[in-house]
Amino acid sequence: MKAAIPALAALCLLAACGGGQSPAENTADNLEEAADQSDPAAAEVLDNAAEAVRETEGTGVPASPDAMAQNAMAEAGNAQTETNSQ
Repeated sequence: MKAAIPALAALCLLAACGGGQSPAENTADNLEEAADQSDPAAAEVLDNAAEAVRETEGTGVPASPDAMAQNAMAEAGNAQTETNSQ
């Protein structure tokens, strides 16, 4: 019984850290959440990036879904700035 408690705690910790989703899936979900809170121009960029992350999952291209997310956030900021300055 004592051995089961640490194992149960470890399983709960893993579940809290993404429910078994891959890093790419977590990144795509986060991009979609950001899109939901953005203006239409930025949301389109973020939604497209989320889709791209999911499409490239497991291919090794890009090596880091987080890099794609960082680039998407920068592009979304630029899109929002362009929309607001027009």
